Amino acid sequence: MANEAGGKSGFIFPKLLFLSARGTLYIFLAGIALTACKVSVSENHDGKSAYRQVVHGEDSLLLAKRYIPFGNTLNFRDIGGLKTKDGRIVRLGKIYRSGNLASLDEGEFDKLNSLHIASVYDLRTDHEIKGKEDRLPPNVKYFHTPTVEDKEGEIAQLKTKVINGQISEQQAFDKTIQFYEDAVSLNVNALREIMQDILDSDAPVVYHCSAGKDRTGIISALILSILKVDRETIVNEYLLSNYYRQEHTESTLRKAKLGKIIKRKMDLKAVEVFITVDERFINATFETIDKKYGGIEQFIKNQLGIDQKRRELLIERLTYQEKM
Repeated sequence: MANEAGGKSGFIFPKLLFLSARGTLYIFLAGIALTACKVSVSENHDGKSAYRQVVHGEDSLLLAKRYIPFGNTLNFRDIGGLKTKDGRIVRLGKIYRSGNLASLDEGEFDKLNSLHIASVYDLRTDHEIKGKEDRLPPNVKYFHTPTVEDKEGEIAQLKTKVINGQISEQQAFDKTIQFYEDAVSLNVNALREIMQDILDSDAPVVYHCSAGKDRTGIISALILSILKVDRETIVNEYLLSNYYRQEHTESTLRKAKLGKIIKRKMDLKAVEVFITVDERFINATFETIDKKYGGIEQFIKNQLGIDQKRRELLIERLTYQEKM
C-alpha cells in the first residue's frame, strides 16, 4: 500500500494524488483509480510554483502541480515533490521529464523558458530523431545522449512490424521486458554519462525519449533511487505515464482498430503493450540490478560512479527537509 496520512474527517491522502479540472480528487494506487470524492479547490502561488489547496471536510492538502501541460508535447512533468525514505522532499523546478519535443510550438517557447530550463537531453537514437528533431528556444542547449545502441533502426521499425502483424501481444511484452533489462545490463556506460550530466547541472533540465515513458522512466527511477525515494513510490510515479498519456493512448487504439480493417493481422493487444507502461517493466529493471549488481545501492556506487560523499551532496542540493 502507498504511505498514507489521515485527518479528522477520516479522508486518506496517499502519496500520489490526481486532481481533475472539475475539482474531483482521484486516489490512485499503482496507476489505478480506487475512488474519487468532491473537493473544493483554490489556487495558491509562492512566487515560484503554483499550488492547489485541496479541502475535504476538516482536512486540507497542498498539491504541487507536477504536470506541465503543453499542447503538442506529451507527458511533461516535474519529478520533484516526492518524499524520500529520510523524510526529505525532492525539490520542484530542478529536473523535468517529457515526451519528445519535436512538435513544440513556438508559441510555447515562453512557457518552456518560464521553467528556466537550460538544457535538454534527448535519449532517442539517430533513427528515431531523423525528421523529428526537437524544436527549442535558441537559449536552450540541446544534448543528444542516446541510452541504447540501435544501428539497425530496430526501435524505429517496431511500429511497422506491429502494423503488419509481425509481433504478437506476448512478443511485445517479452521485447519490452528485455528492453528494460538490457537498459541496465548492456548500457551502463551510457547511463553513467547521462546521469552525471543531468545531476551535475546547476540549472533546471529536461530529458526525454520518444514517448517519455520507457527510457525516460528508467532514468527517472534511477535519479529518484539516488535521492533515496522508496521503490514503491518510484514505481507509482513511473505509472503516471499511463494517466498523463491516456487520451493519446485511447486515440492511438481507436486508429489501430480502424487500421485493422486493412491490416487484419495486426494484434491490437501488441499495440497496447507498446504504448503503455506496466509495473512489471520497471520492476524488470530493478530485478536485473538486484540480481546482476547486488542491489540498487551497489549499482549507484559501482556502476553509476556515485560514492557516498557525492550522493550526500546531491541529496542536499536536490531535496530539502520537510518542515514539521
